[in-house]
Amino acid sequence: MSEPQRTSTRIERYDEEQTEWARALLGLPPDATLTSADFAAAGVTPYSVTGEDDCNAIVGTGWAAMLGGIAGTTVPNKLSATYGRIGVGTGTVTTSWANTYLSGDTGSASTTSYYQLCGTAPVIVTSSGPATLTLSASFGGTAALFAWNEFGVDNAPASGVYLNGLAGGYILFNRGVWSPGQGTKLSGQTWPISVVMTFGYPSGDNVLSAVGP
Repeated sequence: MSEPQRTSTRIERYDEEQTEWARALLGLPPDATLTSADFAAAGVTPYSVTGEDDCNAIVGTGWAAMLGGIAGTTVPNKLSATYGRIGVGTGTVTTSWANTYLSGDTGSASTTSYYQLCGTAPVIVTSSGPATLTLSASFGGTAALFAWNEFGVDNAPASGVYLNGLAGGYILFNRGVWSPGQGTKLSGQTWPISVVMTFGYPSGDNVLSAVGP
């Protein structure tokens, strides 16, 4: 049986000491943000890993972007190595079709949201079903120092605290609320996150049903 659309998230957590030790071992500058691959290369394992499935919904702007790729208007900035961020925020408001940014996103001075540039192209797998789209980002020592309760993906080209109010065709693709939340990130810690979107058959059962008289 194929799966309907869902999103799985995975968050690794490295404390300040682990981060500094891995940086020094790899010869990276003090302000370098480490990825999961960097920690693995340094032989450092996360002190905590959490994951959650089925905590996400593609919002209206996301569906418009996807369907516009095959009919209609294509978004100007597709997810790529240049465009694409994973955002996190403190909001706990239930996801709705009308969401266009995270509920913790209060604008350009927001202290309750942060969108981290992925910096690498998303991984698309269509060789077998269900199809998947995977994005990854790493939140460094001074980024997103608040309670992580929500997440989402947008198509902006630089890390920052907001999507709310940005021009240039940048849109929110999806939004999810973790329940319970993922905890509060502290200064100096590094939290890499991966978001895996899975797409299957809408019905899930592949059963032909009568629809007419």
